[in-house]
Parts: sequence; C-alpha cells; structure tokens
Amino acid sequence: MQMSRTWQRRVQRGKSAVTAAGKPLVLGLAALAGLNLVWQFLFGSPPDLVTPSREVVNKSAVVSAFAQDYVSVWLTASQSDVASLNQFITVDNANLQLPSTPAVVINTPTVVAVTYAGMAGKDADAEVFSVVVGVTQRPYESASPQRALYRVPVLWSRYGPRAASLPARISGPGAGADVPLSYPTTLSESDPAYSVASGFLTAYLTGDGQVERYVTAESKLIGVAGAYQSITVSGITAVSPPPTTPADGETVRVLAAVTAVNSQYAPTELSYPLTLTGVGGRWLVAAIDFAPAVSTDDALVPATVDTDWRSAETPN
Repeated sequence: MQMSRTWQRRVQRGKSAVTAAGKPLVLGLAALAGLNLVWQFLFGSPPDLVTPSREVVNKSAVVSAFAQDYVSVWLTASQSDVASLNQFITVDNANLQLPSTPAVVINTPTVVAVTYAGMAGKDADAEVFSVVVGVTQRPYESASPQRALYRVPVLWSRYGPRAASLPARISGPGAGADVPLSYPTTLSESDPAYSVASGFLTAYLTGDGQVERYVTAESKLIGVAGAYQSITVSGITAVSPPPTTPADGETVRVLAAVTAVNSQYAPTELSYPLTLTGVGGRWLVAAIDFAPAVSTDDALVPATVDTDWRSAETPN
C-alpha cells in the first residue's frame, strides 16, 4: 500500500524527531525505545534502533576518552611542553600562561558525566558535548589527594573531537550524606553464623580452606584464593539475631569487618555484607550482597569534607 504525501511528511518529521532525540545519551535511548512501540503500532514493522543507539554510545565513548586525555595533559602541562595542548585545543601559545613545573600531581582522570549540549556550525554539522572529568590531585607528591571536577566542552564533527575551550573547575554534586548501617546485633565468635561467615571469608580471600564447605550450591561463589596472605575478622554484626539452628530457607544478613594482609605484610581494611541461609540445620553463605543493609529510620547527615590545600602541611 502506498502512503499519501501527508503520511510521508509525517514519517519524515518522525525520522527527524528521532535524530534530534537521539542526541542526549540517556534521554535519546529512552525515546528510541518508546518510538519502537509506536512505529510497530502504526506501520507493523520496527525501525532500525540498533544503529542510532550504537552511534550515540560510540560517540559518547570517543568524546569521553578525548576529554580524559585533555584534562590530564592540561593539568600537568608546563612551559616546556606548551605545544602538547595543540592536539586538543587551538590556542595562542604566546598568551597561554603555564607554570615552570606541573601545577599538580594527578591520578588517571575518570569521566563523571556526558551531556549533549546542542548543535554547532553554519550547517549544523557539528555537535557540542559537555564532559565532566574527575581527578584526584595534590600540589606536590607527598600532599593529601583531593578530588576535583572539571567540565570540558567537546566539539564533535566529521573531523573528530576538538575542545571548544579550556576546562572549567566546577563544584560537583556535593559531598554526599551518611546514613547508619542497619546491623544492630553483635555476634559472638561462638555463634554458628559467625563461624560460617569467618570460615568462608578466610577460604574466599586466602585459599586456606575450601569455599564449597561454607556456601550454598546456588551461590556460585568460588573465591579469590591467594588475594591475601592472611585475614583477621574483627567483628560480625547482623540485621537480626540469628538462631543457633536455622530452619531450611531461613535467611539473615550479616556484616563482617575484615583486616586483610597481603604478601608484603601491608594491611587492608575490608567490609563484607553477606546473606546467610539455613540448609539442613546449619548456616551457609548464599551471597555476597551488592550493598550492606542501610537504615531506613535515621535521617541523612550531610558529609563535610575539607578540601582546602592551605590546611595541609607544606613541604620543607
């Protein structure tokens, strides 16, 4: 059946809308998913959503990697390598003020957010992306690291990515808030749940013992034997008091505090939220939880973070 000119125009407008909506990474993918249902209802066959979705994701990856490298080079640039910035941005080197030595020591930058910011160019043949890059930086090697965020505008065109301007230091979303964990019951070392959790973590992290002795068949936990030379479980708490002899299928969530020592005798503090389940009258580990149990009764306590380098001790 041939479509009328009216419907042809509507379909064309729909295609244009899809293209525009596909620009923002998150909103675009959601819009494409909804369009798929509408298109099938109207025309009986789905449009090609894979290609534009993949294009959005790939484009985001390219501009993100570009922004990471740009911030890394920019933060550590000195007067001796001013030309290195030319691979990212077009600037007047003569008027660009850089320190004689790198201003900060940084780790590898990471991408915090990518946002589509609009079209550019006379023929709208370029796109502008805002990339927020996070780094931990310090003014000298022995200073305490502090987190910093930088917003980078990246111009994407058929010629590739290019920075539209120098980065901007921004404040970020805030320091966050704290909420107490919800494990009010302290277990004793003689508690069967304590013994199972402790034995599991020893076998899981050091290979001293068999993980299979402590886990359910469905847990699929196989351990990271040899990750640490030894561990010490300093305490285990539970969401509720676990019975000595659990019923089959009964569960309890526990939290284990662990000090792990590597082959260089360096300690690392770890925290393991576990779900235990009753099997044949004994506790077994059913899972390492994705996150610990967090209180739903306590109010948020905004965190305070001292990010003033001037409070740090200056080097001799």
